[in-house]
Amino acid sequence: METIQKGASVLIVGKSPRPRTEEAPVTIVPGPDEALAELDRQRYEVVIAPLEETGPDFFEQVLRSETPPDLLVVPSEGDRSVVVETRPGGGMAGGTGEMVRAALQAYEGRRAGEALKERERQLTTLMANLPGMVYRCKNDLAYTMEFVSEGSGEVLGYTPEDLVMNRRVSYGDLIREEDRDYVWEEIQSAVQRGTAFRVTYRVTTADGSERWVWEQGRGVMGPDGSLVALEGFITDITARVTAEKELKRREVVQKAILDNIPDYAWLKDREGRYIAVNRAFEELAGRRREEIVGHTDREVWPAHLAERYREEDREVMASGIRRFLVEPLRRADGLETWVETVKTPITGPDGTIVGTTGIGRDVTKRMAMEDALRRSEEKYRVFLENFQGIAFRATPALSPAHIFGDVEGMTGYTAETFLSGEMDWREVVHPDDRKAFETFVTDLLAKHGAGALDFKIVRKDGTLRWVHEQIQTILDAQGEPAALQGSLYDITARKVAEEKARDLAKFPEESPEPILRVRGDGTVLYANPASRPLMDLWGIREGGMVPEELWTFVRESFGAGEGRQRDFQIDGSDYSVTCVPVPEGEYANLYATDITERKAMETAVHEANRKLNLLNSVLRHDLLNQLTVLQGYLELARQSGEAGEYLEKIAGASERIRRQVDFTRDYQELGVKGPIWQGVREEIENAFAALSPSDLALTIEVPPDLEVLADPLLERVFYNLLDNSIRHGRGASKARVHVVPAGDGVTIVYEDNGVGIPEGQKDQVFRYGAGHGTGLGLFLSREVLALTGLAIVENGREGEGARFEIRVPVGRFWYREEA
Repeated sequence: METIQKGASVLIVGKSPRPRTEEAPVTIVPGPDEALAELDRQRYEVVIAPLEETGPDFFEQVLRSETPPDLLVVPSEGDRSVVVETRPGGGMAGGTGEMVRAALQAYEGRRAGEALKERERQLTTLMANLPGMVYRCKNDLAYTMEFVSEGSGEVLGYTPEDLVMNRRVSYGDLIREEDRDYVWEEIQSAVQRGTAFRVTYRVTTADGSERWVWEQGRGVMGPDGSLVALEGFITDITARVTAEKELKRREVVQKAILDNIPDYAWLKDREGRYIAVNRAFEELAGRRREEIVGHTDREVWPAHLAERYREEDREVMASGIRRFLVEPLRRADGLETWVETVKTPITGPDGTIVGTTGIGRDVTKRMAMEDALRRSEEKYRVFLENFQGIAFRATPALSPAHIFGDVEGMTGYTAETFLSGEMDWREVVHPDDRKAFETFVTDLLAKHGAGALDFKIVRKDGTLRWVHEQIQTILDAQGEPAALQGSLYDITARKVAEEKARDLAKFPEESPEPILRVRGDGTVLYANPASRPLMDLWGIREGGMVPEELWTFVRESFGAGEGRQRDFQIDGSDYSVTCVPVPEGEYANLYATDITERKAMETAVHEANRKLNLLNSVLRHDLLNQLTVLQGYLELARQSGEAGEYLEKIAGASERIRRQVDFTRDYQELGVKGPIWQGVREEIENAFAALSPSDLALTIEVPPDLEVLADPLLERVFYNLLDNSIRHGRGASKARVHVVPAGDGVTIVYEDNGVGIPEGQKDQVFRYGAGHGTGLGLFLSREVLALTGLAIVENGREGEGARFEIRVPVGRFWYREEA
C-alpha cells in the first residue's frame, strides 16, 4: 500500500483498503457514481478505486475531469497495488487515455502473472499429491520422456531425471516384454481415432519387482494437426489387481464349493429377488442362473409355492430368527420331493435386515427310509409277536431278559416260566446234548464271538424236538461279555428230511433200473448193479467209455444246461434214457427205463388205430356216396312235384347224417397231431373265408402277433362259432372278435348281434347232440380247446346276441416278436 503524504485529501471508492496517512482527510463513497459526484464538488489529491468495483470507464472519466487527482491508486492483494501518477511531469505521456491503458495493462499484467504463478503452484501441488506420475513423451517405442512428475519414484522406483530423455532407462524397456505389443497397439489405435487411451499392463520397477499399472492419456497435436507428443497419467494398481484376483479366486472357490454341494443354496434381497443361486438350485428349478437371478419366486415357481415361500421369507425377516422347515416341492422334471430348508435373515452394516439366505436339502430318500424304518419296526414288532421260532436276550449265565416268539409252541412252557426263573433253559436241553450245549456257550463267551448249534430239547409233554440255535455275544464298554442274544428254530422236520435223504442215498444201489454217472468226456464214473447187463453189452466197466450215440446225448445235455430224455434201442430192447447234467460236478446222471413192452404195445395200438381209421374212411366214403344218390333222388322228387311232408323230413334226416359223417372226419383228426403255436387273427380270417357269408359282417380286433398253443383244428373252432351265428343267430348281421386281459391270461371274445342264447341253455349248447342242428359244432370246439387247457363259455344276454369267451391261461399264449 502506498503512503500518502500528510495533508493530502483522499477519496476511497467502495471497499478499497484505507491507506496509511498522517492525519490525511479521507472520504469514502460506496460506488463510482458517488465518487464522480464527489470529484465534481471537490478536488482530491488521491483517488483509491478497485477495478472490480468501478470498471475502466470510471478511471477514464476521472482522468478527463477538470480537476484530476495527483495519484490514482488501483488496489490489489497485499501491497501490490497499481499507482498512476497524474501530475504534470509524472512520466506518463499520451494523455489520459494512455494513462488509463497503462494503468489497466499494469494491473492486468500483474494479475495475470500472479494467476500464472498460482496455477503453477496448484499444478505442482496436484502432481505431487497424485497417486501416480504425470508425463509427456514422444510417440516412439521407447516412449522417450520429455517431462515426468515426482510420482515416478513411487510408481517405478526411478526419479524423473532417470527417465527424461532416457538418461538412465527408457520407459518402453520397463514394460514387460509380453505386454509391449498390446500396449503399443492400444495407444496407436486411440491416437488414430483421436480419443483418449486407457490401458492396463505390467512394468518392472527399479528393484526388479513386477507391478501392475493403469495408464490414461491422449495424443497432443501441433498447429499443423500432426502428433507432437503423448501426455497422460500412470498409476500403480498392483494392490487393486491383486485384490481383484484374490476376490475372483475367492468367488471361484466359493462358487465351486456351492456348486459342488448337493444342497440347494440361494440368496434373496428384501423384495424377494434372487441375488445368487448355486448349480443344484438351477437343476432343481430347471432354469439357468441368468433366468433366476433378478427374479422373484413368482417368476420361478408355481403360484401356490411362490406365495408360500414369500410368506416364509417375510416371517423370517420380521422375526429376525432362523427357521427350519420340511416342505413338499415339485421339481422341474415333475418329480414330487421333500426338502428340508433352513432360512436365515441377512443383516446390513447398520444392523437392518436386507434379505434372506437359504439352504435346502432333498430329504425324500431320508423320509422314505424313515418311513421304511417305521414300517420295518412295525413289521419287526408283528414279526416278534408272531415269530415261529424263539428270539431272546439273556445274561452270560443264560438268565433270559427278553424272550419272544412261539415259546410255548416249541417247548410247551410259557415265556413267563423262563423269565421268572421258574425253569432254567438248561433243563429243557436233552441230557444227551446238555454237555455239548454248555461247552458251546462257554466257548462263545471266551472268544467274544458268535456261532450256531443243533441240539435236541425235551418238551413239557416229553416229546423230542430238534432246534437250531444262533447266538451272538454282546460286549460292554470295557469289551467284556454283557449279554447273549440269538434265536432258536424248530428244525425237527429238516432233521427228518435229512434222515430220509440218507435213506434215499441208497436208491441207486437198490433201484431195479440202470443208473449211470458219466463224465463230460463219456467216461463212466459209476454204474449201479441194474446197469451191469448194459455194461456187459457195451463191453466196458467203470472207467470205460459209453457208446458214441449215448456220449453225444450227454454232450447235448451239457450244452443245453438242462435235463433231456431220449429213447434208445440196445441189442433189440428199447430204453428211455433221461440225462441230468450236474455242471458243478462235471458229470451227468443217466436214468434208464426198459420200455420194450410199452413200445410193443404202442406199436400195436398205432396199427389198430391205423386200421380203424382206414375202416372209418372207407365207410365214410361209401356212406357219403349213398347219401349223395339219396339226396339226388330227393331233389328230383321235389322237382316233379311229388314231394310231400315226409319227403322233406327224409331230406332233413339225410342232411343231418351227412353232417354227422363230416363230424366223424373232424373228430378222427382230433388230437392225432400235437398242439402247435397258431396266429389267432390268421385262423379267424381263414375260417371266415371258408364260410364266405354274404349277410354277416365280421370285425376282427385281435393283435396280429397274438399266438396260442392249440390243436391244429383251432380254425374249426372259429368256423363253428361263425356258422352258429349264421344258422341260429336269427337276424345276426354283425360279429366281432376281440381280446381282453384276464389276470395272467387273456380272453378271446366272440360276439354277435343275434337273438342270443337263453340262460338255461348256455351249458347245454356244448353238449353232444344239443341245439337245433346236429349239436356237434360247439361240442367239437370245446373238445379241441380242452386239449391244451383252453376253455370256452357263453356269457351273452338273450335278446342282445351271443357272447362266447375263449379263456387262454398263462403259458398258452404269447405275442410273437417280429424278426
